[in-house]
Amino acid sequence: MAGLWCSGCLALFATVVLLLQASAQRCGQVQVLKQGLIFGGTDSLPGMWPWHVALFHRESTTRTSYKCGGTIINRDTILTAFHCVVENHRLIAANRLIVRAGLFDLDVGGSTVQEHRVFDIISPPGASVRTFNDDIAILKLQTQFTYDDYVQPVCVRSVPQDISELVGTYGTVVGWGWTEMNGTSATLRQANIPVASAEDCLASDRNLFSQVLTTKVYCAGSRNGTSSCNGDSGGGMFFRNGGYWFLRGLTSFSSVAEGSPGICNSYGYVGYTDVAKYLTWLREEGVQFEDPFKSAPISAGKPVLSAGSTALLRLSVDPKTKKFLQQNKGNVLLRVQLNVMPIAVEAEQLSCSSWLSEKICAEE
Repeated sequence: MAGLWCSGCLALFATVVLLLQASAQRCGQVQVLKQGLIFGGTDSLPGMWPWHVALFHRESTTRTSYKCGGTIINRDTILTAFHCVVENHRLIAANRLIVRAGLFDLDVGGSTVQEHRVFDIISPPGASVRTFNDDIAILKLQTQFTYDDYVQPVCVRSVPQDISELVGTYGTVVGWGWTEMNGTSATLRQANIPVASAEDCLASDRNLFSQVLTTKVYCAGSRNGTSSCNGDSGGGMFFRNGGYWFLRGLTSFSSVAEGSPGICNSYGYVGYTDVAKYLTWLREEGVQFEDPFKSAPISAGKPVLSAGSTALLRLSVDPKTKKFLQQNKGNVLLRVQLNVMPIAVEAEQLSCSSWLSEKICAEE
């Protein structure tokens, strides 16, 4: 716990305003802005989606090509679609995959970009590029991300939630995929699209969705030209809740546009792998993720501090400082920066003097 530097310290109790800005970054928080993919979407801004990454395939010593999107779950783990790590029906060697985070322009790069190599690919036993079954993969990196304004992890709910509760709700998809100009986007784009019911998906294209729509997949789309498309695969569909961004879906598949073989139908629904259906699998594979809504165990009778709260902390100061505080009767402002997560503390009987919204309290 932070305190005053001293020699020959004695115990002093002080009430201070806590600045609980943990040194460990919180998930799902945009650092740069205050507050796919994208066919018919709009340009995003650098740092707006700090958990979205670009996945590249190092095909040879001289050729590296953009493959898919992905999402940062923790410092060395990415989630993407399984079909993104397969080529010609064979799994791409892990050491040939490169992840770039903090990237906004595929063609430019820049000082915000962090590049890491993949050392392991983990997928469910039933993963298939033919049926899009279990279209999800964990990428473990050789080195760790350094979290900053442009590189952050997303949040993941730790308890399963029925996708039916989100039908009609708009999520955001992001990526460097195919645009309405019939080419891939160099800059990261975003689009807000609503979750659709399984019934609407089936009715829109029964030939497609009757084969691939399972309990582990949901579909979404506006059917107005704004959609995830080629190149957006593997990227996330994000929902904002309580000031945090959560990952719910991974862009997986769509129907093909008439007369344009290999190009998505931007007026149809898109299938997304439902990450919520893979929580048990993620835990079994040792993947750690953060859910800010998960209740932490609290000791009985001990309040837990939150940002901006006033509570009692034990500080150590020398006799001269203690005397100075007592003589000034609280006309001194102490601010303690805690580089820890919220902690539990106990109150003590103190003699206090108030100064504005602060208090300085010393033992009698």
